Amino acid sequence: MQRSLYRKECWLALAAFVVAAFLTHIYPLYFLFPKLTEVQVFGFPAHYFLTLFLGWVVLMPLYALYIRVSEKIDQEIVETSRPDAEPEVRLAAGGER
Repeated sequence: MQRSLYRKECWLALAAFVVAAFLTHIYPLYFLFPKLTEVQVFGFPAHYFLTLFLGWVVLMPLYALYIRVSEKIDQEIVETSRPDAEPEVRLAAGGER
C-alpha cells in the first residue's frame, strides 16, 4: 500500500516538473511564431509578457494545486505507517516483525 503511495507521489512530482518545464521554457514558441515578437501587450513585447505571465501567473495556481495533492498523499503515507496500522502494512514499511 505504502509503496503505491510513494509511486503516486513520484509520478505527481514528475508531472509537475514537466508542466513547469514546458511553461517556463517557451522560447522555441517564438521561432514557430515569429510574429509574436512584433506584438505588444501592456507595453511589453509579447514574448516578454507571455514568458512572465506563464512563468508566474499560471504556474502559481498549478503549484498550489500540486502542494495540496502532495500533502494529501503525504498524509496517507503517515496514516499507513502509524503503529496501530495493520500488521501487513507495518511489515511492508519495514516496521516491527
